[in-house]
Amino acid sequence: MQDYTLEDFSLQDKAETIVSQLCQEDTIEIQISYLSDFRSAKILREVVDKICKWSWINPKWRTRLVLIIDELNNNAIEYWSLEWELNLFALTIKKQHQNKFYVESYVSDTWNGKHSKKSKEMEELRESHKNKDFSSHNSIRGRWLFLIISQLVDTLYFKDTEKWGLTVGIQKLLEEDSEK
Repeated sequence: MQDYTLEDFSLQDKAETIVSQLCQEDTIEIQISYLSDFRSAKILREVVDKICKWSWINPKWRTRLVLIIDELNNNAIEYWSLEWELNLFALTIKKQHQNKFYVESYVSDTWNGKHSKKSKEMEELRESHKNKDFSSHNSIRGRWLFLIISQLVDTLYFKDTEKWGLTVGIQKLLEEDSEK
């Protein structure tokens, strides 16, 4: 897995070179450490979009993956890390049989934020949100994570890590022309 910082992608030419090198293989694995600041979110979205564009991900899923990863990243910045701490983003895309692709991505925070939670608490929160009707409750926290992301991916997982804190990740098996 290649390790980078978000600054590695701040220059357009350098970002294009890194992404094009990554996408020459059947497996793309990248890890990026970045400051817990919303200005980082824009660059991270662009990196994910470029990787998906250069790889084999169809446009519909490229947009969905950017949305999913943006939500994971925003939660880490807003709730689970203090401003200017270091968060970690990882993305793996593996080309499998003919037109199938395995995608895994996660964001790890620092556990220092005002609303930080352990993985057990996140599982309990997921369980409590299972049967809620979010259509008329705009102030309910966690609606995007549990309502949208969990319906788009095969797996939404939570893991406690000693070095980083809470890791929130997704896994999805895609087909090149899959609609779902």
